[in-house]
Amino acid sequence: MLSEDGFEDIVGLDPSIRLLRFARSRLARRFCPIVGVAENLPFRPGSLGAVITCFSLRDVMSLDCSLEEFARATRRGGALAIVDIGKPDSGFWRTLIGFYISRVMPVLARVLIRGRTPGNPFKMIVPTWKKLLTNRRLSDLIEQSFGPCVLKSFFFGGMVVFEADRFSVWKDILQ
Repeated sequence: MLSEDGFEDIVGLDPSIRLLRFARSRLARRFCPIVGVAENLPFRPGSLGAVITCFSLRDVMSLDCSLEEFARATRRGGALAIVDIGKPDSGFWRTLIGFYISRVMPVLARVLIRGRTPGNPFKMIVPTWKKLLTNRRLSDLIEQSFGPCVLKSFFFGGMVVFEADRFSVWKDILQ
């Protein structure tokens, strides 16, 4: 999708060599696979025009450190886009989405992937969802670390897109 939208140099970062090899087989020369983690990005300060993370931010060991690294590696005027499951701010919707993720989704996944993969990999989402910040708190944290942030939520807040711009933030000025 990024290639089709005109992005020329796409860097893929993941701790899994296997997933990076799979992505490389699909994207060929326009894709540069790099083994690494968000908490310790192997990029020079300001070297990236944009950072996009899809369904992975909830799995980082340190959310604060990852967001700081995104800000460090992204040049001024660059962007951050995060697509992930969300944790609604409303207690009612948070309980409903939590029930879906912990009880309904694993059953649906087991039925849909039956026999194609051992176990049920969707069960791993439950503990990562539990440790998530609420959507508003995550948006505030992104804004503090990266810059102005817009939160777009779908499915009653169970799916979120954060878009942030890398402009000077107060902590940069104070450093």
